[in-house]
Formats: sequence, C-alpha cells, structure tokens
Amino acid sequence: MPRRKTKKVARKQSKPTRLRARSTAMRAIKAGVGVLFAGVVRLMQALTPSGESLSVFFSAAWHSRGVRRCAGLVGGVVVLGLLSWVMLHNLRNDERYRVDPGRIELAASPTWAKGNLAKQLKGDIEEELRADLADLPETNAFDDDLMDTITERIERCPWIRTVIRIERRFPTDPDGYSRLLPVLEIRTPAVVIDLPERYMLVDGEGVVLPLTVPKDPKEYALFCDQLSRPLRMVRGVDGSAPAAGETWSNEQIVAALSMERVIRQAELDRSMPIDAIELVGVPQQADARGRVHYQPDGGVVLIPDQGRMPGARVMWGRPPIHASTLELSPNDKLTELKNRLRAMDSVADARIDLRTRG
Repeated sequence: MPRRKTKKVARKQSKPTRLRARSTAMRAIKAGVGVLFAGVVRLMQALTPSGESLSVFFSAAWHSRGVRRCAGLVGGVVVLGLLSWVMLHNLRNDERYRVDPGRIELAASPTWAKGNLAKQLKGDIEEELRADLADLPETNAFDDDLMDTITERIERCPWIRTVIRIERRFPTDPDGYSRLLPVLEIRTPAVVIDLPERYMLVDGEGVVLPLTVPKDPKEYALFCDQLSRPLRMVRGVDGSAPAAGETWSNEQIVAALSMERVIRQAELDRSMPIDAIELVGVPQQADARGRVHYQPDGGVVLIPDQGRMPGARVMWGRPPIHASTLELSPNDKLTELKNRLRAMDSVADARIDLRTRG
C-alpha cells in the first residue's frame, strides 16, 4: 500500500513540471518571432528610400542617355497606342467602314469547272450565301465576332468544304463601301453517280453536291465539255440519295470512291482510259459486325474508253476498301494489268480478269 501512495504522489508532482516546460518553450518561440519581426522592420526601413535618396536617383536617371531613350520609346508607344485607339474609334463610326453581310462575294470560281458552268456555279453559291446571311445586321468591318458568325454560317452551305479566311475590303474612294471577300475551299466532285432519273455528283468524302445533270445525252455532253478534268461514271448504285451536303452512307459509294482514288493515284488513264466503274453484287450496307458480304463473283468492273477500246472490260474484283486476302492486292492487280496490256496486240473485246494471277 505505501508503494501505491508514493506512485500517486510522484504522478501529481510531474504535471507542474510539464506545464513549466511548455511555458518556457512558448516564451522562447515568442521571443524568436519578435526578433524576426524586428529584423524585417529594420530591413524595410533600410530599403525604403528617403526623399533625398529618391532625388539623387531620379537626377542620375535623367542624366543617363540610355534611360532617356527608353523613356522616349515607351512614351512614343503609348502615344501611338492612343492615336490608334482614337482612329479605330472614328473608323468604327464611319459609314464607309460598315459592312452588310448580304454583299458577300466569292474570291474565285470553282476550279474544277470552266466557262459558263464556272460562272453559273459562282453565282449560285454567292446567292445561297447571301440568303443565309441576310438576317445578320449591318455592322462595322472591324467586328471580329461578326467574322466568326459568318464563318459558321458559310460552312453550312453544301458547296463549302471549309472557310480558309475572310478578307475585309475597304473603300478606296469617298463613295465606296466596305465588303467581305471570303476565301473558301469549294467541294470538288470525284465521280458522277448514274441514277435512274438523273446524274448526281459526289465528292471524295462521299458528300452529295447540290448539282444534278439531266439524263439527256446532249445535256450531259455539254456538262462534260465544261469540266476542267473528266469525271468517271459510277453505275450499279442502289437506293435513294440523301440531301445535298450530307454524306451518302452507302458501301457502294465507298467502294466506288476507293476505286477512283486508286485509278487517279496510279495514273491508269495514261495506259488505259477508264470511262466508268460498274458495281456488280456489291451490298449497300455492312452487317452488324461491320462486314461487307459480296455476292459470288461480285466486285468492280472497269469500263475503258469504248471509242478506243470497244468491248473491253477489266474484271477488277473487290475494290481496295473491301480487299480480300483471296484476291491479289491492289498493287499486284495494277502490275498484272500493265503486264497484260504490254503483251496484248489489241485490247478490243478483251476480258481482263485481275482477280487471279495469270
């Protein structure tokens, strides 16, 4: 029992000892903070210049040629900035520097057409753009927000692939007015799709263009005469075409465009001009797994220029986009075709099958 009491007394006596130790530590911390604060105050007082120090500093700076040049340069920049701001403010309020989005003009005609067709297309595109921009209010030519709105509106046009830039043209005489001149990338047709009632144009991305040609030999011949380069005909496309400006999601269109790219890149027209691409047994859509199931012996048939090679046919097989491991690769087919053409005396009525070698 005495041992237990001694332990209790010892525990009670240890609490004041800890409190005194904590108090001593706090006083040391406060003293350190006070010394640090006093040092900071003295340093700030030493660094703060007095009136006489400032006078000496500015006097020395004024007599320095470099400082005077820098001050003059800064002052000149400030003055030019103010003058520019005043001039821009005045120009914004000048009626000659206000633009009407309805006066928009194209920088150039479509490059793939020529003659009256190019002029007609340029006028039709301008008319459509003006109609789309007619509801925009008249504003000054320096409004960048207007440029963004016009760009967004222009890119809705089925003919426009992208807006490269929009140039501002300002008046050069007192009676002139400001106008906008957009520089655009106009869609270029890649192939002509032969449909039961008309011919339709599709670009390299499968987008339907807002131009159709009647199925009349004279009308189509006149259209071809006004092209900068010939367009290939595609036959065997089923289904109805979407609206102008929309992508034709059809495996037949995809197959024809992939074949057209190979013909252009290989410059096949130099050795054997191809007039048309016929699709035989090509499905319109892929299955749920994305597989395209061709009919037996289905694929692409190339029709050469019948005026120079009457009756000739090239059985290409599956187009590049749907190439099969059971057939030759596109490069091997091109090589095989060139070898056969060199070995043949006449191509008339020839049936060249490239699906197998030999």
